[in-house]
Order: sequence, then C-alpha cells, then structure tokens
Amino acid sequence: METTGAAKHPILRESATITICNQEPRPSTEVEVTPKGGRVHFENQDDKEYRLRLWKRDTKPFAGIDILLPARGRVTIVIKRDDEFLFAIVDIIDEVSVGQGGGPIRN
Repeated sequence: METTGAAKHPILRESATITICNQEPRPSTEVEVTPKGGRVHFENQDDKEYRLRLWKRDTKPFAGIDILLPARGRVTIVIKRDDEFLFAIVDIIDEVSVGQGGGPIRN
C-alpha cells in the first residue's frame, strides 16, 4: 500500500476491478478501495451469467445477498467506511453451490 512522504497515511484507490474468466475471479485476494465512494467492479468475461454472492465475514455465505452478474457484463459495488465483504461467483441455476470465491473487498 502506498503512503505519502510526510503524513504516512495510506493512499487507497478510488476503484478496482475483479475480472471473472471461466467462473474464476482475478484477483481472488483482498481488494481495498477508499471509503469515500470507492468502487469495486466485477467484470464478467464469460458468455454465461452468474450469481455474485456477497456476505459479511463471520457469517455463512447463504446469509448474504446474490446479485446478477450478466454474461459479458459488469456489476459495481460501492464501499462505505468499514465495509468488508467476502464474495463468490456462483452458477445461476445452482443456488446452493459455494462457487469460486475470493476477497475480502473492503475499504
């Protein structure tokens, strides 16, 4: 993480993109953006739509929310201060699947 020379405060990106190819997210590790309107884009390069499943740490994935990630489409999540979510890319038909996951996404 970058820091300014004088203040030593972290400089967080305004946005980041997680690319989906063959149902696998890249990167699948932590993605951090600014809490001041920071955005995480999920870009689907596949010809197949998926569920983008988001849930809070220390909860079960099924307690989260599923958002449609269209084939060859994009979904953007806006991050607030102290937001942190794990995510999975899940088959649209098989709602009980755990899918391919990653994260967290956070500020």
